[in-house]
Amino acid sequence: MPDVLATTFNPLAEDPYPFYSRARREEPIMFCPELDAWLVTRYEDIQRILLQPDIFSSSNALTSPVTFYPRTLEELVKGYLPVPIVLNTDGSDHARFRQPLTKTFAPARMRAIEPFIYQVANKLVDAFIAGRHAEIISQFAYPLALEVVLTLLGIPKQDIENTRKWSHDWLILMSMQLEEEQQVACARSTVAFQRYLAQLIAARKAVPQDDLISTLPQSMAPGAEPLTENELVILLQGLILAGHESTTNMIGTGLLLLLRQPELWQELCDHPDYIPQTVEEILRFDAPIQMFARATTREVTVGGVTLPEDASLLLIYGSGNRDEAVFANANEFRLQRTPNHHLAFGHGAHFCVGAALARLEGRIAFEVLCQRLPHLRLAPEQNPTHIPTLLFRGYKQLAVEW
Repeated sequence: MPDVLATTFNPLAEDPYPFYSRARREEPIMFCPELDAWLVTRYEDIQRILLQPDIFSSSNALTSPVTFYPRTLEELVKGYLPVPIVLNTDGSDHARFRQPLTKTFAPARMRAIEPFIYQVANKLVDAFIAGRHAEIISQFAYPLALEVVLTLLGIPKQDIENTRKWSHDWLILMSMQLEEEQQVACARSTVAFQRYLAQLIAARKAVPQDDLISTLPQSMAPGAEPLTENELVILLQGLILAGHESTTNMIGTGLLLLLRQPELWQELCDHPDYIPQTVEEILRFDAPIQMFARATTREVTVGGVTLPEDASLLLIYGSGNRDEAVFANANEFRLQRTPNHHLAFGHGAHFCVGAALARLEGRIAFEVLCQRLPHLRLAPEQNPTHIPTLLFRGYKQLAVEW
């Protein structure tokens, strides 16, 4: 029998935090019939689950809630079918994918790309600063995150716009229940995306360059089975999406949090040394990835609730990050919160391999905006709303002026 409280859960709510707060108090682990999954809302339970991948598998981490039309499936089979990659594997299989990515996102490589990120951020501000107003997500946050990750991967500059469209179409295909014609069109776009990546992989194999597409196949651990073409395509597709969507949302969400309290924006501009901690607080307070799925490999008891084998769990990071048992005054946004051991990048074996890049982009984005637009403010008469996806949380648009 479903928990009564769970029937009121709206994963696309503009403000899910009152529900999370009540859930942590009343039913911290509950079954949600709409999602056919158990919701886990307390920090301690989420952390414990993430530290036991042998009991709580990531095999369902990329499961889509969407029902595909037959015509959509006819299109999708023309491309590369989903295979387990870094996010939905465990144990030695997970290590096989993670090893080359860890090399790619190593601290030395992040330091090397730092000047380029400053260059892109300033170039974007140059393009709109004279106008004294901007839609800051489409004109700054999104193109910054996209250009950085695509350059790191090795996507040619002339293909960035196509890649942006393909990636967006794939995101809405996998996360939203579309009308048939739009779903079929997005499936065709997704297959075009995959074929493009396959061609790029082949070109880099013939003539390697200093980019991830070239080095990834050569960065496998000794003795590890080489990545197949299918695995490389699906892995790159996922890296492109995750690498720009979450960072875009972090920057947009952070700006709204700061500009809604202008004194905080002023304080940050006056004290740029606060920026790294502020980025961590943005990630905690309104995480760009709100939840991740896990599946039980056997019957297990968590937080006093017995879960059956093969149960689907949704670990609500957004709720864990507001858990009063861990964070003092958890519903208060603080520029310099310490300590701040949030869950925005996960925990344990699946801790986000791109966390260092996301933090670097966030720091540079706010440094550049504070330096060049210290009088930034929200444009009047707007009501920012969130993108309607289950996994990513961020705003569609955010108008600013100065």
